[in-house]
Amino acid sequence: MSVKNAHNPFSTPLETLSHNDPLAETAGLKSDYDKRAYGEANPSLVGTLEKDDLANRPIDAVEEVPATSIRKWWVRLTWFTTWWIPSFALSKCGGMKRPDVQMAWREKFTICAIIFWLCAIILFYIIAFGRLLCPDYDKAWNLSQLSQHAGETDYYAAVRGTVYDFTKFYHGDHSDIPNLQTSSDLMLQLAGQDLTQYFPVPLTVGCQSLVSDSSLALMPTANNTPAISQAVHTSGPLQGDASSKLHDINWYPDRFLPFANKLRKGYYVYSNKDIADQGQYRQWAVVNSKLYDISDYLNTISIYQTNPAYDFLDSSIISLFKSQAGGDITADFNDVMMTFNETYRGAIQACLDNTFYVGKTDFRNTAKCQVQNYLLLAFSVLLVTTVLAKFIAALQLGTKRTPEQQNKFVICQVPCYTEGEDELRKTIDSLAGLEYDDKRKLLFLICDGMIVGSGNDRSTPRIVLDILGVDPKIDPEPLMFKSVAEGSKQLNYAKVYSGLYEFEGHVVPYIVVVKVGRPSERSRPGNRGKRDSQILLMRYLNRVHFDAPMFPVELEIYHQMKNVIGIDPAFYEYILMVDADTRVEADGLNRLVANCADDSRVIAICGETTLDNAEGTWWTMIQVYEYYISHHLAKAFESLFGSVTCLPGCFSLYRIRSSDKGRPLFISNRIIDDYSENRVDTLHKKNLLHLGEDRYLTTLVLKNFPTFRTKFIAHAKALTSAPERFGVLLSQRRRWINSTVHNLAELVLMPELCGFCLFSMRFIVFIDLLGTVILPATAVYLVYLIVTVASHQAAIPYISIAMIAAVYGLQAILFLLKRQWQYIGWLIIYILAYPVFSFFLPIYSFWHMDDFSWGNTRIVVGEKGNKKIVAGTDDEPYDDTMIPVKRFSEYQREVWEEGAAASIRSGMTGASGPFGNSQAILHSGPPSLYKAGSAYAGSVAGSDYGQGFVGDYYQNTNVIAKPVHSRQTSAAALSQMGGSQPASMVFGGTPSMYGMAGMGMGSMGMGSMGMGSMGMGSMGMGSMYGMPGSSTSIYGMANPMMGNATGSMYAMPPMLGNPLAAMSHHSPANSDIGLAMPLSQQNTGNKNNDSNIWAQQEQQQQQQQPSSASPDGGARPISTYSALNASNPFAAAPAPARALPINDAADPTDEEIKAAVQTYLANQPSLMNVTKRSVREALVAAFPNAELGGKKQMINKAIDATLSGGAQA
Repeated sequence: MSVKNAHNPFSTPLETLSHNDPLAETAGLKSDYDKRAYGEANPSLVGTLEKDDLANRPIDAVEEVPATSIRKWWVRLTWFTTWWIPSFALSKCGGMKRPDVQMAWREKFTICAIIFWLCAIILFYIIAFGRLLCPDYDKAWNLSQLSQHAGETDYYAAVRGTVYDFTKFYHGDHSDIPNLQTSSDLMLQLAGQDLTQYFPVPLTVGCQSLVSDSSLALMPTANNTPAISQAVHTSGPLQGDASSKLHDINWYPDRFLPFANKLRKGYYVYSNKDIADQGQYRQWAVVNSKLYDISDYLNTISIYQTNPAYDFLDSSIISLFKSQAGGDITADFNDVMMTFNETYRGAIQACLDNTFYVGKTDFRNTAKCQVQNYLLLAFSVLLVTTVLAKFIAALQLGTKRTPEQQNKFVICQVPCYTEGEDELRKTIDSLAGLEYDDKRKLLFLICDGMIVGSGNDRSTPRIVLDILGVDPKIDPEPLMFKSVAEGSKQLNYAKVYSGLYEFEGHVVPYIVVVKVGRPSERSRPGNRGKRDSQILLMRYLNRVHFDAPMFPVELEIYHQMKNVIGIDPAFYEYILMVDADTRVEADGLNRLVANCADDSRVIAICGETTLDNAEGTWWTMIQVYEYYISHHLAKAFESLFGSVTCLPGCFSLYRIRSSDKGRPLFISNRIIDDYSENRVDTLHKKNLLHLGEDRYLTTLVLKNFPTFRTKFIAHAKALTSAPERFGVLLSQRRRWINSTVHNLAELVLMPELCGFCLFSMRFIVFIDLLGTVILPATAVYLVYLIVTVASHQAAIPYISIAMIAAVYGLQAILFLLKRQWQYIGWLIIYILAYPVFSFFLPIYSFWHMDDFSWGNTRIVVGEKGNKKIVAGTDDEPYDDTMIPVKRFSEYQREVWEEGAAASIRSGMTGASGPFGNSQAILHSGPPSLYKAGSAYAGSVAGSDYGQGFVGDYYQNTNVIAKPVHSRQTSAAALSQMGGSQPASMVFGGTPSMYGMAGMGMGSMGMGSMGMGSMGMGSMGMGSMYGMPGSSTSIYGMANPMMGNATGSMYAMPPMLGNPLAAMSHHSPANSDIGLAMPLSQQNTGNKNNDSNIWAQQEQQQQQQQPSSASPDGGARPISTYSALNASNPFAAAPAPARALPINDAADPTDEEIKAAVQTYLANQPSLMNVTKRSVREALVAAFPNAELGGKKQMINKAIDATLSGGAQA
């Protein structure tokens, strides 16, 4: 039947073009064949699904996108870093054929090079820089330091300004004098001391040019007299035992020094203060940083005044030591020495060095040796202060107060991807069971594509719908919307389901949006990512707020929320974002909402997330402490400034609009525009938008609303599942670490963060960024620290140890004060796994920063850094005009105005809610044209976007033009469910007036309206919750067509200006909503009533089949929609099964079986009802002579590979 004259509610200017207009050919209006798939409603869709036509399509347009100045400089740096790597090498050796992939690799290499040099600089500064400035800083000991090496296994001693390690020498008797024995106990008394007086040098050896008499010897002062006389090594003629080796006058230079130099450790030093203090009683002074002590020489002269042989030093030198004892006499000494000839000058210098030298000034106290320590100390104080501030901020030791019950409307968004049934049920049940008013929370589940997760036997959407109790026979039509993607993937389709979910006494409304993709998609159909799921809801609420034109799927959601569930979407004030593997504690939502209600400046808030599988495996156990400390230390500190930089996507609450003037906040155009960026063509954008969308969303909130706060409260808790396998953990941390680096880089450049200079969040963010990229350097330094300290190769680094003690000590104090004793063990496990977190995971993440599925085939890198976007070269062309838009208010008014005269909801095939089709009454067709089952209560397939034909929906349906046959009225589809108690009675209210509905008055125009057109006054006596309301919806929204209808329980006035509010009587007969009798017993106005044939058959089948049960053996919770759609009097005949061709082979090959699997799945109009078992049964029927029982595992793998994109159907 022709639909040429059918009304199109989404008319575009193209429809006004004449076929003689030159633009008509461009629009595709000249070919009747082109109208077949999409009709003339939107001719720009022509040919989008006819791939054979693509070869003849020219390139539509070339758009050149100018690069920003920052981008241009970054590209220059990238090429400067990687110029030596030719592109052909990346193409041939690396398999990177496309220029954009090569550029991403070059950017990744540049970033890794920067990180490498940062780590190298940090390690060089800490380890090597100080050594360059002060080479021997770790080879010097003063008296106090030397005394610490006085143990049996650590024996140090100093002789004439040099420190030796005698640990291996002092054991046993090493004396060769018969009457003089030594022992290790005696030697231990001298450990850690200056033993210069125990090794006197003969004057004829030390001052051979000045002294010729070998009998001369210096007499030590009282302070320098050896305490143990038998330990004095007197050599030369003064040694009484001629048989001893000490009798050799050259024993000291020839035997002792060569032996001792092998044990040499460093210098024996004195501080300037000690030199000055001891100068009171010692005649010593500093010359060229060397300390000379002539106290024994002066003491000897005073004893042997009459013997001029002892007076061998020049008097001018002696006078300097006497007059400037304890000081630095370098300048005066050099002046005196210049008065001597070279020979005498050399003799005096040699005598001082060999006989009177006792050590060096402590060079470690000089500026060049101290500058690095002070810089390290400054950085350490800064970091420790930051850690201390975080610790103080985390000390929120107040009592856990219970806030009053809140009454704000909240949407609980749950994006679903590949989770299993247990995880999904855990999340849905926890949200349904929240201690929050059931009527004021809405479960909004978005299934991101028709994906079968690993280990699942059904697709994720099917699992979600089964949990909610949705009848598998319900199959609503897919509706168009624009996804956040590139190229043709921007065009997407989704199915909308809604109803009530019952759990442990809670009855919670839900909306399920299933993204099913374009009809040509076979690999991961509909999947566009989590960001697209978030944008879908944000953009929808934004358009609700501004009454902006909506996509078809958004209009359907609006209809479901307003007319089926019964709550205007404008009522909702908050969005709770929860991951599909997260379980929220019962009081979690109320605590979050209460905190936002107390402070109107809070735009977003998160609670504490702990692990639900903490003791699962070793890989989960090492994450427990990290989760705890990241919340209670990092987020608690940031919350003090109102700038939590990362709100986890698994458990966060966002404010939709401001509480004062109702300005859009989370759903503002600024956030949505930035977050819905679909031109993700750089490595930076890939990491921001594809890997770290949750963190980047927080960044956008802080960027666009700097005067508002993002906060953290520890008392609101949720439990999530951590990766239990190392491979999954590796993939997760790769995404987290890389997205953290790129997001922190964005935040560092954000001037809106609070504070100034070092006292600002920007500085904290910079510290976090620096700490993230130098994690490998931190791990390397810790290993170096442990090795050097354990091997005694260097002095103990007290600054580093203090920093480590401050970090972990304060953390320990934190959980001990909170009496979380279990975290003592988790801290130990975390420290053991520190190399994994700080070295291996960061290294892997940085190098795999470009690990993406680069699906963009439309970008060509142009000249001067610009990019040329070539449109029309994708698998299917896309343009924004392909998706019709319409304001919901305008659409309702148009449908009512045009449809009221033709049908007053006669119950035949009239409009239901805002998607009714007034033309259906004028162009009614055979019953076989109607499709049974719908997403929404009482609606069957077919709307203004496409009717529910039997067969291939996409081939036989005009998805834009106004269809001739729309879905049936809501009330008409709510039949065949007699016997259940009305919800108004279940909840203690008055029976609904739906008991009056359709009492054989269909031909009078009153059957489906409950006599509303006759002005029944205030007959709407109860909503499903037993509170005053009207009969319009399950929540008692006021029905303006009922005359003076009672106001809604939500205090909404009757919407007299909205005539369509009376069009959605979505209540089954005798169901939980409250219809009084099966509609199949009513006169629908169809005299032939042929559609009841299929309804009777379905009713008989349902009576024969057992009730559905959940996999765990208990009764599966039946949703409202399962009850609504148990049988449909207007249901079409079921589509015949698409059987495979018969193959008589007795032993088919694996390739033949895989090909049969792909063929079977490709021929299915919908994958919602396909299970692995049904595929196997189809294969058994196709191969009657083959034994396929032993190939079950291979068949299952083939199914998984086909559905996950491993094989193309």
